[in-house]
Amino acid sequence: MGNMDGWDVALLVAAGYVAVTALVRLMIRRRNQAVAEFHKQLAQEKQRRKVERLKHPSKREQAA
Repeated sequence: MGNMDGWDVALLVAAGYVAVTALVRLMIRRRNQAVAEFHKQLAQEKQRRKVERLKHPSKREQAA
């Protein structure tokens, strides 16, 4: 790398910037997908528990 001129360094820096930016965007998109999937599963579990509670009330709820 000792014989690189200014244009070579500029191209290397630009390529590095593009690569890092693309990777960060992909990681952010994947994180958002994972969070959305988690929220969906959480909502499904809450609904399942609600239905289960209505089908089989606990002793505490029956006493009230």
